[in-house]
Amino acid sequence: MSVDRLISLAAGVVQEFPPENVVYAAAQAGFNATGIWCDPDTWSNQRTRRVEKALAETGLCALDLEVVWFKSGEALKTHDKMIEAALELGARNVLCVSSELDIAQTKRRFEHLCKRAEAGSVRVVLEFLAITEISTLQQALNVVQDVAHPAGGILVDTLHLQRTGSEPEDLNAIDPTLMPYIQLCDASADLLDSSPEGVLEDALYLRQLPGEGELPLQETLAALDPMLPLSLEVRSRALIQQYTNDPVARAACVYEATKTFLETARVLV
Repeated sequence: MSVDRLISLAAGVVQEFPPENVVYAAAQAGFNATGIWCDPDTWSNQRTRRVEKALAETGLCALDLEVVWFKSGEALKTHDKMIEAALELGARNVLCVSSELDIAQTKRRFEHLCKRAEAGSVRVVLEFLAITEISTLQQALNVVQDVAHPAGGILVDTLHLQRTGSEPEDLNAIDPTLMPYIQLCDASADLLDSSPEGVLEDALYLRQLPGEGELPLQETLAALDPMLPLSLEVRSRALIQQYTNDPVARAACVYEATKTFLETARVLV
């Protein structure tokens, strides 16, 4: 893999471990970037210092911090703490999704976070997925383009791109400046269970390592900047069961599979 391209371990792959441990695990596995899972209800200044120390010791880039989840009835400042944590840690992106029923409120909340991010170089990216109100690529683009704030962007997840009816070629029409990174995983071609529970199961536990499934990953990556940072969002029950108490081994499994896939796919040439 290119030594310059950021390849990140998504926080969700090892979500049950403390975020500072995830940083060390990502570094030991070979990643040069990592995601940070931030639970605002339990996050503290001490946790910020521990994660900050881990990032400094490993030299890893904090590619993103997640997840801001917009919900109806929340105060506008509900998620400010997430932006503050990202700014302190030097994270490049804050990931958000929206279950807010009013699209105008989603735009208002998104714009608010973008303005909060102006104090640093943090991007606020809106992810689309079938179980939220912003459930398609076009809906996410509409929000980001209507808000039109330079800190705003979209996040494409290869699983959600396919599951919500888009094709890799749809990415060709998007302004590259709106996509600061992409989440990568493989999966079965078809959703096994289309119920809400099945969609959630698919996203949280049935993802596969790059190259093991049937998603058009090569075509997706071919539509993007070859140096676009990748976040490996391989949430997998199989990996959890195989590496229950070993985040380093789990991370290494994801990294080695990704390395093999990228080299085989020749997407970095």
